Amino acid sequence: MTSLCSRSVHIFCHVEGCTDWSVDYKKYQALLGEPVRIRCALFYGYIRANYSLAQSAGLSLMWYKSTGHGDFEEPISFDGTRMSKEEDAIWFRPAELEDVGYYSCVLRNSTYCMKVSMSLNVAENDTDVCYNSKMRSYEKAELSKSKNISCPGIEEYIQAGTEPDITWYKECKPQQWRASIETKDSLYIREVREEDTGNYTCELTLGAFVVRKTTQLSVTGKSTAIRLLLLHQLVKV
Repeated sequence: MTSLCSRSVHIFCHVEGCTDWSVDYKKYQALLGEPVRIRCALFYGYIRANYSLAQSAGLSLMWYKSTGHGDFEEPISFDGTRMSKEEDAIWFRPAELEDVGYYSCVLRNSTYCMKVSMSLNVAENDTDVCYNSKMRSYEKAELSKSKNISCPGIEEYIQAGTEPDITWYKECKPQQWRASIETKDSLYIREVREEDTGNYTCELTLGAFVVRKTTQLSVTGKSTAIRLLLLHQLVKV
């Protein structure tokens, strides 16, 4: 059988006759009650094949869950409602706290076996806000310069050829954005002001569910300018 292994990645170890690539670098995160999709990382950097090609080659994709890496892995029973297997991914609609753990996808037949694990963390929002502070992204912007804030990981949920339904919030509240701020699948600030510091949340509507991603923006530049002005005044004195 022709090998599907990618030579560009170093094999980590072998477990029970299956090539085990350990835990993938990508960490999945979801807020309680929101949907999340975990894709089998084997098809995105470990083997030279996609899901359809693997199927046509007679390979089966199986999923297992464990509470920690290296712990006992239990086969997943999909109920087809809240948790479902769809091609090379698992969908949670929605994610619950009990879903936290490691998810291993195993691609195999009688002579071939490869495995990789992905971690999932599910957490509740902080009190009185629409995000969990430990799950925020962080960005910096320079005063008077332009800044583009993306909706992190949103590409995981958008189907090709469709226009995403995204709403932007600041500090979890709807905004009347000034003319120099454009909101689409990303938020673009043409000229950053000091007041633009804060938490920006993008909300993607997916049927009956929403996915929220929050970015904390800090603005730099003014304090530096003040220090330079004070230094200049001291030198003149």
